[in-house]
Amino acid sequence: MTKYVLLLTTSICLGTLSYAQGDRQAPAFSEMFPAAEMVFQDRTVTDSLALWEERVYLHMDRVQAEAGDAIFFKAYVYNGPTQKRFSPSGVLRLELRDSGNELVSTQYHPVKAGSGEGVVKLPKTLKDGPYELLAYTRWMKNYGEQQFYRKTIQVGETPEVQDPAENLSDHRLEFYPEGGRLLAGISNRLVLTSQTADGEYGSVEGSIVDEKGLKVVEVQSYSKGYGLAIFQPEAGKTYSFKPAEGPGRALPEIQSEGYSLRVNALSSEKIRMEVRATESLKGSPVVLEGKKEGQSYFVHVLEFEDGAASLDISKAALPHGLMTFYLRGMDQVAWAERPVWIDSREELTIAAQPMDSRRSKAGEKVIRIKVTDAEGNPVQTDLSASVNTQVPQYKWGIEQYLKPIAIDAEHSDDRSIRFLEDLKAQSLASGSPEREFPSEIRYPVERSLELHGTVYDFDNRLLTNTKIQMMASSDSELVIRELETDAAGVLHVQDIDVIGETQFIFRTEGEEQSQRLVKLQPIDKPSEPKEAGADRESSEEEEVVESKTYRKTQRKKELVESTLPEPFDTTGVIKLKEVTVEELRRKEQEMVPSLYGIKPNRFDVVYQDPDRPLPMERLVQKIPGVQVQWTGGGTLPVVYHNRRGGGRPLWVVDGQVIRFDDPAYSPLTFVTALDILRIEFIMDAGQAAVFGVQASTGVMLVYTRSGNFLDYVNRKEGGLYFKGYEPAPDFETYMAERQKDRKLRKIPSPTLYWNPSIQTDTRGEAIIRFSTPEDFEGVVLSIETLTPDGRVGSFRKSY
Repeated sequence: MTKYVLLLTTSICLGTLSYAQGDRQAPAFSEMFPAAEMVFQDRTVTDSLALWEERVYLHMDRVQAEAGDAIFFKAYVYNGPTQKRFSPSGVLRLELRDSGNELVSTQYHPVKAGSGEGVVKLPKTLKDGPYELLAYTRWMKNYGEQQFYRKTIQVGETPEVQDPAENLSDHRLEFYPEGGRLLAGISNRLVLTSQTADGEYGSVEGSIVDEKGLKVVEVQSYSKGYGLAIFQPEAGKTYSFKPAEGPGRALPEIQSEGYSLRVNALSSEKIRMEVRATESLKGSPVVLEGKKEGQSYFVHVLEFEDGAASLDISKAALPHGLMTFYLRGMDQVAWAERPVWIDSREELTIAAQPMDSRRSKAGEKVIRIKVTDAEGNPVQTDLSASVNTQVPQYKWGIEQYLKPIAIDAEHSDDRSIRFLEDLKAQSLASGSPEREFPSEIRYPVERSLELHGTVYDFDNRLLTNTKIQMMASSDSELVIRELETDAAGVLHVQDIDVIGETQFIFRTEGEEQSQRLVKLQPIDKPSEPKEAGADRESSEEEEVVESKTYRKTQRKKELVESTLPEPFDTTGVIKLKEVTVEELRRKEQEMVPSLYGIKPNRFDVVYQDPDRPLPMERLVQKIPGVQVQWTGGGTLPVVYHNRRGGGRPLWVVDGQVIRFDDPAYSPLTFVTALDILRIEFIMDAGQAAVFGVQASTGVMLVYTRSGNFLDYVNRKEGGLYFKGYEPAPDFETYMAERQKDRKLRKIPSPTLYWNPSIQTDTRGEAIIRFSTPEDFEGVVLSIETLTPDGRVGSFRKSY
């Protein structure tokens, strides 16, 4: 049997291969690859997102708490492809959302060497019910929210759950032929699963029968709702599954042409691939390709001898996780696909044994923890551990989170476990679509808390290439840093290491306070994709609505959170700067309130454009019904209106009524175009009455820059409040503080012990001690770890 091995390096190799196999003339290189530099750039971005994919797992002391209480956690940030605990990210963001996906609270926590720890403080005003906790880094936002870690948090009492035994009739039966098809004349393996929508397992006891009801083969039933049937269908016949109880169900239609793809993944070192062809396809070679999340890692051309081909593949050469092997003809027709779980990661064994109570204090429990590798050697590592009186609402830990095909079964034989896990992997055939990565990195790695924003003086002039002094003050520290804006007027503040709410004051050189203080407008959103309509699905984010609870906390003190750096696209920079300036102008125009609380019709208000200022006689003509009459002879024009009988309005400038017989005192003379903020025209008799009978024909209210309180320097404009890292008290300190809360101290905390950073010694051992209440009936010990080299361990047991 002849085998051809292809080393897949780039997409060019595959393109060349497809044309090398036939007599067709290959197109010109420029036709195949019209923009080589663009392809290279897109591949570089895609490869970066694929290779540096980040994921997060949280080990929490519990998932149920009262409003105002705290939940402790240990964060493991790891690389997706290798599942090793390392990350260039230095900041972890946590969000709490209600059942309507509305934002309740946000937190930031530092990450070092792929791990972090902290406290999720639940707001006191939360209503009882389920909430969702999300954890992610800024880099993870490139992949969308489906990448975020999510866990349901129950606030208040947990609602009663219906006994799964009451829903036995709701079990869903599914069939998964290995390779995707049942082929006539070839031995086929068929996986059967039975589960409810809630994940409860059903029975698959029964047999495969033909259309006459004759038994063909007995279904081998395994634990956790999985079964396997191996049989050779005949062309033209139909088959069904006949369960031990209840009605039967038809199997997928038998195909007369195709390839079977049989996989043996029970070995810890290799995968055995066996391919068989139906009679009409025995002489046609096929391509076997292994892909993981859209990335190709293995390509091999198979030629058949007597209609069969086989191949051994080393697991060490393949990436960790769920791979899908595709069998395609040389004409790219897809014949079969088979998911396979590649597990080259070493799992640690964690054991915990209570020690002799005679050596401990009254009411104190002591437990010895021991960590070993696959060969039984002790492992020196860090662990996170909790002791809780609550019955956990979830059974699985980090091992099962990293391994979605894990089977919660009581098997000591590794081969038996791999067999069951392989059955589950086959059932994922229809649910593992090829993943597409975005073609643009919109969210760079966040190594620390950052603040990026455009800087203006109090006259709203953009400060480019200007030295800025930033003073950060909190209850515990005062930090002063010297910085400088760039050519776009953007100030970049990085390596911010503050805890809690911290006030930042910005100032520059100047003789007076109004000249020294400056204001910063944070940049809080990334630029849009460079090409219109490009990657809209991946770039658009679902807007998360802020809940009432969140808005209440923000009203007390408007907090600025860690922001994005200035977009790399210069077009985006210019647009962002213009938008910011326009927003500032709008705020400035609205700063001066209308006199006496007057609320003019919005159509009777005109604003001056500082970039293209109009003289007053032209600006007022934008108000409906207002006209300007030029009398000639060098005299000033006369402003009048034709509404409600018409007439000449009363002029009021900055609250001062202007009476003028001499044209030299006309507002058209002494108010310059640049001095005008806005003009309001009042015709309502009720509102104009405050100016007396002289306002019977209307009032023209002029607001200027120089005649109002804009000259007053508000120091708050020269600063902002920044949201730093969330304070993280240790467990003992928090429990002492908890006793001071009149509401919480009435409800005993179910967590008796929490330590996110236990260190085992050279013997792989560590000792933990905790006190138990007098009426305690038992506790649940939970221990988890993920080492920097990717070794994972999880332990959960009741005592």
